[in-house]
Parts: sequence; C-alpha cells; structure tokens
Amino acid sequence: LGPEQYYVLREEGTERPWTSPLNDVKEDGVFRCAGCGSPLFPSSSKFESGSGWPSFYAPIDADSVDLTVDYKMVLPRTEVTCKSCGGHLGHVFDDGPQPTGKRYCMNGVAMDFVTNAEDPELAQSISQRFERAGPGAIQEPIMAVLPGLALDAIISVLFITSFISKNGGNGFELFANGAGIGQLLQLIPLGIGAFYGVSALKKAVRLVLPSNE
Repeated sequence: LGPEQYYVLREEGTERPWTSPLNDVKEDGVFRCAGCGSPLFPSSSKFESGSGWPSFYAPIDADSVDLTVDYKMVLPRTEVTCKSCGGHLGHVFDDGPQPTGKRYCMNGVAMDFVTNAEDPELAQSISQRFERAGPGAIQEPIMAVLPGLALDAIISVLFITSFISKNGGNGFELFANGAGIGQLLQLIPLGIGAFYGVSALKKAVRLVLPSNE
C-alpha cells in the first residue's frame, strides 16, 4: 500500500474531496478493495453525489462490506469496511437515491477499478451476486440508528408541545380571522415538530423492517 492508501485503509483516515480519479469513472466494471482486491461495488450502483467522493447506492452484497458504528464525530455514524480485510472504506448516509436511499461515500484511494472488458468472468460473477442479493441486502446496525431516532423524537415532541401550549390545543383557530403573516409564523414550531416526527418515524421503520423492503 502507498502512504495515502495505508492512511485511509489501516488508520481510518479520509482523503481530500475531488482528488480521486474514480470520481470520473463512467465505464461498466467493478470497484475493488485496494488492500486485498476483494470486489466491493458494481459500477451500476455508482452515482454522482456532488460530495467529492465516489458514491454508490449499494454494495454488491453482504459478503462485500461490513457496517459498524463509528463514534469519532461524537454522534454515531455508520462506517463501511471491507468484509475481507477490514480496511476502512468510508461511511454510509441516508441521502442517496432510490432504490435504497443510501449514499455509500467511499474514499477513492481505498479502491481500484476493473472494467468488465478487462475481466469478463468477474463481471458476470458480480452481476449475478448483485442481482441475487438485491439492492438493500445489508441491515444497518441498530446503534447507528437508535440515537438519531431518539434525538428526532425528542425534538419533535418539544416543538409540537410548544405549539400546543402557546395555542391552547386549538392552534388552527389562528386562522379564524384570516391567515396573516403573524398566524403563519406561529405555525413554524408545528412544522419543525412534524418534520422531525417524520424523520423519527422513518428511522423506526428502518429498525423493524429489512432494508430491502
């Protein structure tokens, strides 16, 4: 491994954004771990996230990567590591495209790329594995979801309670005499509470349903 590869894969570092040539890969092929050569992501799951790092909506299957909870930023994040060698690859977030809604934000230096033309047998094998597994084959760790769910629920309750307490439980009577700027501004806590309530509900669904449902 080169110094930067070692820093990312073995010391869990992060490369600078927009520095990886893998950002610009458009060909059909397979992204592999630079540490051990294990296949990680099919090019069909790659998308342009605008983040500056190669991004994917799903790995090949559960035999490609592991997901663990990372507390380095205090709030938990979901770390992605190579299933075969344990090398640090990046993190996964909930702002990706369908069909998974995930963004596997990977360090390009932690991977290499093989085109389907260079290794047709590998390409066929990976295509079969990806199709067989389905795009949501990996379940996110509970402890990566639970703290965020609790925080969203608390924020939702606080803002909705604030709205009810200020309006005596009859908030919509604000519009009895028309809808002015003042009345609309008083709805802001309700809107914020609803937003975080929906976010908490989505996280709760992730805890009880398989990720591919």
